Amino acid sequence: MERTNADDFRSNLKEWMESARNEPVKITRKTGEAFVLINAEEFEKIQIELASLRGIAQGLSDVISGKVKKSQRNSTDSAIEKAKDRVLNKKSKKSVG
Repeated sequence: MERTNADDFRSNLKEWMESARNEPVKITRKTGEAFVLINAEEFEKIQIELASLRGIAQGLSDVISGKVKKSQRNSTDSAIEKAKDRVLNKKSKKSVG
């Protein structure tokens, strides 16, 4: 990860945006507060991966707490179809407008 301070970032915005195409750029203020500039496609990939991991964690939590029962083929197929519909509908709504 490349690093810069806020003053340099403001002065060389175009160059730092070009750098962020390849790897994240950490921008630090004098106060120590920091931000990360990241390519939008990479950010979206991270968001999808995070959502997936959250789903896995929730599923594991449900198993541990006994909230699940043995699956049957038709219930599994139905759940997969519902998940596909949710994902596809969510993406099409985002791309509109």
